[in-house]
Amino acid sequence: MNRSVIYVRYGDGSKPKGTKVVLGFSSRMTRPAYTDREGMAIVEHASIGKATVYVSGSAKGTFQAPGSFAVTI
Repeated sequence: MNRSVIYVRYGDGSKPKGTKVVLGFSSRMTRPAYTDREGMAIVEHASIGKATVYVSGSAKGTFQAPGSFAVTI
């Protein structure tokens, strides 16, 4: 199982806790992961390649998974 780390921050630099993060690969979505108190979510996934990052249901960008990606909401 692969893992990707998504870092979520608010525009003011604060870190949200409990924010839902999902990765989308083509037509498949991962199970949700939730940010910890540092704004970090570890998402487990079977697929590799281009993934779209969804935070609280909104697409926030793409990256090459497995890997890491930072999002400002």
